[in-house]
Amino acid sequence: MSEQRWLVIRCPNCKQCFGHRSLTGRCPHCGQSLPHDTEVVCEVQSAAHLHIEVALANTPETLRASLRKRLEQNNRSFESTEELSPRALMAVLRKRADENGIIDKKTVLLALQQYDCEIPVDDLMERAESEGFALRLHDGNWQFFE
Repeated sequence: MSEQRWLVIRCPNCKQCFGHRSLTGRCPHCGQSLPHDTEVVCEVQSAAHLHIEVALANTPETLRASLRKRLEQNNRSFESTEELSPRALMAVLRKRADENGIIDKKTVLLALQQYDCEIPVDDLMERAESEGFALRLHDGNWQFFE
């Protein structure tokens, strides 16, 4: 899957921080347009880390260390129980397909095992077929639609 990039931005008008993918747009707190020289507090690679960094940036400095510890503990326990969404799983499988978009049962099984998904291969691929993501070529092989 592609890497996500999030910026933690401090609004020059209200001084509140928020997350955004780029330095364009408006502050969600006060509505002011963002100038080109808006302060980027930090850059993170996931929405979960964005949540932590925005919360910390909007917290008084004396409380940040304690809050960081608590937020990261919560985040670790959340990440350990987080499942791969069906959409993300289909994206993973598409990337594992060959240059013609064809994937076999063994490759699907290995992907499911890697992500600790307990759904049977045939059930998953039948769902992909019924939702128009893939076509069964013959037993144990499917082709993804573009």
